Amino acid sequence: MNYPQAVQEPKQRKSTWMDTAQLVVSILVVLVFFGISILSFVGVAVSGTLRELREAIPSFWTMGFVFLFLAGIALVSAIKSRQVYYDKTKAQQPKKDTKWIYFSIAFLPPLLVAGYFVINAPRMPAFLLPLNTVLALSVAMLWILKLGLRDSWGANVKRDSGLFSFSMSFSTFYILLLEIFVFVIVVAITMATVFKNIDLGAMLNNLTLNPETYLEDMSFDGNFVLLVLFVITISGPIIEELFKTIGVWFLKPRHISPREGWIAGLMSGAGFGLIESLMFGAVQGVLMTNFPDWLYFVLGRAGALVLHTFTGGIVGWGLAKSWREKRPKQALGAYIIAFLVHSLWNSNAVVQGLLSQFSINVPDATVYFSLGFLFVAIMVAYLMLSHKIMREPIDKDHQPSPYLPHDPAGMSNWSV
Repeated sequence: MNYPQAVQEPKQRKSTWMDTAQLVVSILVVLVFFGISILSFVGVAVSGTLRELREAIPSFWTMGFVFLFLAGIALVSAIKSRQVYYDKTKAQQPKKDTKWIYFSIAFLPPLLVAGYFVINAPRMPAFLLPLNTVLALSVAMLWILKLGLRDSWGANVKRDSGLFSFSMSFSTFYILLLEIFVFVIVVAITMATVFKNIDLGAMLNNLTLNPETYLEDMSFDGNFVLLVLFVITISGPIIEELFKTIGVWFLKPRHISPREGWIAGLMSGAGFGLIESLMFGAVQGVLMTNFPDWLYFVLGRAGALVLHTFTGGIVGWGLAKSWREKRPKQALGAYIIAFLVHSLWNSNAVVQGLLSQFSINVPDATVYFSLGFLFVAIMVAYLMLSHKIMREPIDKDHQPSPYLPHDPAGMSNWSV
């Protein structure tokens, strides 16, 4: 006689302290970013009544849209990490087709055209250009990430959203503090060694009373120009490449594959690159009054998104490869390559303005061509490396997570 077999209930996946850490961090980011968004929209209302703040209205609009969008990304991380505490381990579901994301770039040209009409229209609502700028950069980021992730898009929403959220919040804040600290030290050393005869008190007084005029005068000093060049092309890239992928280090105990390291690096680099570009948009892009300058800004920041995503992927891939093969040179080489690419990009971006201080005029066409050539070279390298890495065979003994783990220990998808 055959008895019906009892249906085995799926086991509850045990949560780890890192799941809790991701949940706490994600909730904190959501609250802080949403709060900044609300305060920015309040700033719009207040600016309408205060004449002194009216010029800042586009920036307030941009900040409101930016942090509302970023809070939404962090909310995804919070929801996914919260599911660990009540979801059962289920059979793997067929992955959804995400090929349509390749065509998201088709939205960029209409957004650029819309920017032309918004800027040149006699009267337009103040929020249109900020919203258009945020959408254009977000679409570019979506497309760039899809090119790097390929079929792995959405394979591990929990880990990816967690890394993205961590990078755009804590990593970015830490990098900003470190860059300010290094800048202060470099300026102090420079003042002590190069500008020996300068009256520091008078300098601070002039800088306080009329900063724009004083900095403009300083820009004609060769030593000051070299100082700025050092910060932009050397110290900045070193700090950013070292710390924007700090979230990848949390994955070291999992012995991730180079493919997983590449994906984690992409998410970390994209998170930092997006918030950097959007913040530049708030303080610079939306304040531009002519279309060519705005277009140059958007395309330039899209190029920076490719740069940060690509170099983040290189570092993540190098770290994972060095951990697997126990060869630190792999990670060191990845860091060096990322730094050189980043430094070269920054040098091309500022060389025209710096050389003009020495009466050396570089034609705009030369700058556009050099940046365009570098962008194409980075994009080609990005596509080739992505194609190579994402076609690597999956380790049967360590599959790169679909990524809801079925192991008894319930290892965290975010960082353990």
